[in-house]
Amino acid sequence: MPRSLLIVDDSKSVRDAVQKALIDIGLFTNLFYAENGIKALDILFKNQVDFIITDVIMPGVDGFKLVSTIKNQEKYRNTPVIMLTGQKDSIDKIKGLELGASDYVTKPFDPGELIARVKVLIKMQELQEELTQKNLFLKSLNQKLEKIAITDELTGMFNRRYFFSRLVAEFERCKRFSQNLACVMIDIDHFKKINDTRGHQVGDIVLKKVGQIISESQRSYDIFARIGGEEFVGSLSNVDQKGALEFAERLRKKIESYNFLEEVGETLKATISIGIGVYPHNNIAVENIDDIIKIADDALYKAKNSGRNMTVVG
Repeated sequence: MPRSLLIVDDSKSVRDAVQKALIDIGLFTNLFYAENGIKALDILFKNQVDFIITDVIMPGVDGFKLVSTIKNQEKYRNTPVIMLTGQKDSIDKIKGLELGASDYVTKPFDPGELIARVKVLIKMQELQEELTQKNLFLKSLNQKLEKIAITDELTGMFNRRYFFSRLVAEFERCKRFSQNLACVMIDIDHFKKINDTRGHQVGDIVLKKVGQIISESQRSYDIFARIGGEEFVGSLSNVDQKGALEFAERLRKKIESYNFLEEVGETLKATISIGIGVYPHNNIAVENIDDIIKIADDALYKAKNSGRNMTVVG
């Protein structure tokens, strides 16, 4: 893997000594040089540098200021830095390490020691990068698993478990702020007949398309799900009985007019029945989601037993 090294020292002889020690071991493909902190910062901002070896005592911007500056930059936060010092005072070493330096080498340095310390830091950097990539992979995997856990595989809509957990929270929110909430139960009419006469593959096409039409019809903050077979359910926040009925009728008419096999040059029509429950209700005490679901479910049952392809408000 190509790496670049920045050597910062106001002494050309030290810069040459560092280069001589490291150039032949093949750890770095690009080398940059700077005789002070100002020039080093200019190089860092204009190039990608993977490793820094810097003197501590330099005119203008010294090694401490240089390290402090680059460690505050996201780009170089994890870049290894070795500080070179002629001072043997541990106070300066502690200061540099606290500012973000990775290691210290005392001048005059032993080339073998410098090489060993550089190799250790590169190995640590590689392990850190590997760990970062693994963490990113695990994060992505967890996100996918979380999505799978709340999604109906066929339609891509929310699944039953996730919907009802969200509905509980949404119902409590509407109660707290005295807002309306509508529950919409949807059932595809004569779906068994579609499966029996056209096959389950066509039945899946109908389920997917109905789910798509529902998703395209809802607002971004509404919650809809497939809860099993040909049944769908949704919640409409801050919507009263009139608004819920208007939504349901628009949805019903869209599905009634849709040709589910148009893409293959055939014709297949389907209809839906819809039941609506609202909170608050004029005649029924609605204390929890079970109450509002029962009202919607009873209304759906009435719609299906009254000829289907209609909306009934409970």
